[in-house]
Amino acid sequence: MSIDRYKAFSVTTDVRGVTTVSLDVPDRPLNILDRDVMSELEAIVHDLEHRGDCELVVFRSGKESGFLAGADVKAIVNIESPAQATQLIDCGQQLFDRINWLPMPTLAVIHGPCLGGGLEWSLACDYRIARDNSSTKIGLPEIKLGLIPGWGGTQRLPRVVGLTNALSLILQGKHLSASEAAKIGLIDRAIDPENWESEVADFIVQILDEDVVSQSGRKQPIIQKWLEATALGRSLIFAAAEKKIRSKASHYPALKSAIKAVRCSYGLRPDGFMAERNEFVDLLATPTCRNLLQLFFARESARDLRTWASPTTAVHEEPIRKIGVIGAGAMGAGIGQLAACNGYDVVIKEIDEDAAQAGRKRVVSLVDKLAKHRNLSERDREAILDRVHVTTSDEPMNGADLVVEAVVERAEVKDAVFAGLDKLLAANAILASNTSSLSIARMADATTRPDKVAGLHFFNPVHKMELVEVVRAKQTSDATIARLVSFVRALGKTPIVTADAPGFLVNRVLFPYLGEAVMMVAEGHDVHRIDKQVRAFGMPMGPLELLDQVGIDVAYHVAKSLDSVLVGVGPVVDQLKLMVNDEMLGKKTECGFYQYKKGRRDGTADFPRTNPQSGHRTVQRVREDHFVVDGLTSEQRRLIYPMLAESIRCKQANIVDQAWAIDLAMVLGTGFAPHRGGPLHVVDTIGEHIVHANLGYLQSIYGDRFASPLLLEEMAEQHQLFFTDTESEDNDHAVTKG
Repeated sequence: MSIDRYKAFSVTTDVRGVTTVSLDVPDRPLNILDRDVMSELEAIVHDLEHRGDCELVVFRSGKESGFLAGADVKAIVNIESPAQATQLIDCGQQLFDRINWLPMPTLAVIHGPCLGGGLEWSLACDYRIARDNSSTKIGLPEIKLGLIPGWGGTQRLPRVVGLTNALSLILQGKHLSASEAAKIGLIDRAIDPENWESEVADFIVQILDEDVVSQSGRKQPIIQKWLEATALGRSLIFAAAEKKIRSKASHYPALKSAIKAVRCSYGLRPDGFMAERNEFVDLLATPTCRNLLQLFFARESARDLRTWASPTTAVHEEPIRKIGVIGAGAMGAGIGQLAACNGYDVVIKEIDEDAAQAGRKRVVSLVDKLAKHRNLSERDREAILDRVHVTTSDEPMNGADLVVEAVVERAEVKDAVFAGLDKLLAANAILASNTSSLSIARMADATTRPDKVAGLHFFNPVHKMELVEVVRAKQTSDATIARLVSFVRALGKTPIVTADAPGFLVNRVLFPYLGEAVMMVAEGHDVHRIDKQVRAFGMPMGPLELLDQVGIDVAYHVAKSLDSVLVGVGPVVDQLKLMVNDEMLGKKTECGFYQYKKGRRDGTADFPRTNPQSGHRTVQRVREDHFVVDGLTSEQRRLIYPMLAESIRCKQANIVDQAWAIDLAMVLGTGFAPHRGGPLHVVDTIGEHIVHANLGYLQSIYGDRFASPLLLEEMAEQHQLFFTDTESEDNDHAVTKG
């Protein structure tokens, strides 16, 4: 056996002529494609092109963490010119094309992430096999960065899985499991982890014996194949895709670019690759791409323990292994299920057996949905359920390293829960509350361990929402924060550490926007138009739709808790109280701002007003020519500006220290238009002096709830921004322009 070694690769050839090219990028937890890796791969391919003793090339990873996470995003964001971008794309396209045309068969052996450039490399191979477990994720996620695949993904994928499947994968940036990828012919075989190495070896023998046929293009239904084989059929598929993206295309130009590049894959081959390259290069210069790239780095920073605490602060603490949850309602069951799915032993305590039984049903339902979504085996499903114990007694809580309280949002109830847990649990156990707005310091005062009390604010639904607010009270220790941040990361979530203030960050910033929408409806504004205008801004749903989803009763409790920190909350509280009294709680009672029938929206509801005459008067007209142009409509400005102002106040008050973290939290926690980068990025884009001026006019019309924050006034006077043009993720303070 011959062995060639590189910095990132090892290349071995056995007596059968099977050359294994194994990638293990040094000093990286995951393999990525950077300039050095690509240079070494080019040298290896050059050698393979001139080898006469090679019968098969096997590309695989030397890391247990996975095959390849994709291209180095930092290299992409540091591109300084179209010429440099063109060179980068040409390099990758040409290299993978050379792999595609190697004179011997090629096989990609995939486990863990195989994303972006990793999948494009695999698509250039003749065969692909993958390990069928939960860590394997296969896809082209570039659209989530405002880009398209640039190294042949838009050209090769349609040939492998068909046009319809390719458009779905590229336009949604979806990740597939090995079994899902096998169903559409993206890989040739999904292999059970227990038989991984033996079946990889068997597959290699089958290739050498010419006893295997690639599944590329073979898994499509007959009708789909027929449709995609004709120009007319493809034009119908492209038309349907264009219709589907129409509402988002103006905010996310990569959607149109992806369709254009894929369409060109059915013409002359060089033209298709040129179209892919040109679209990629053009997209790099768009604000959407820049904002999404900065959000990518913000997420990376948030998931780095060093951002929030020194890793050494928790080194002497016992790791969190056993989790307790108080309350088996929607949030408690969701937290318990999530922890169990990530390998933790979980005890959920309820007040009585009826509530416990209801909680067990919730957990089983959540696990069943997960098992169906991930195609888990019955054994894996049972293993998750075996890790969850729902009880009515205290004793099973013994030995818990962390207990999360998820009971009713009443301070006195939470105080009693914390006092009881303090007596029950070992001295090093952490007590955390899932409260969305109540004081963590008050709960800590009910214990003898205030340094080990914090907030863990999950968002509903727990299994879908990526953000978790880790709330630090005055006495919460660094070690506690470090342990909780590590725990949140282990759950696959993104932590943002906030100060202990009413509403913390997300609810505090979100509520002025929701409250303004309530006020507008009370004044007689049309419910549909309010939501439509906000969706046009780029939000996933309007404020009134969101209130109905969250629950009017929940919003009412949050509003009351924010009365001490927000101006003008009183009238909103009064309006929401009327709705709660009338049992207009939103979707769960089939009546809120909208009427619902079998879970579907069915017209608007008759909104009760504190002033019954308000809905009959003419909506106040605002002079648009008195505003400085900011690209917003009058409705958008009135709804979005309160969020912008409150985000600035949170930065001013150090609710969260970093500006990028405020933006990331609002995007992950509320769906704030990702293409705009977050509320503080919007302020920078519009201009601090323009936002300040327009808030002044809004204040003259609607009152002091539109007053400019002091920090904004200072920034407007001094011509400052929150972010530099490139490295927002490292920027903690406003920076001077120019």
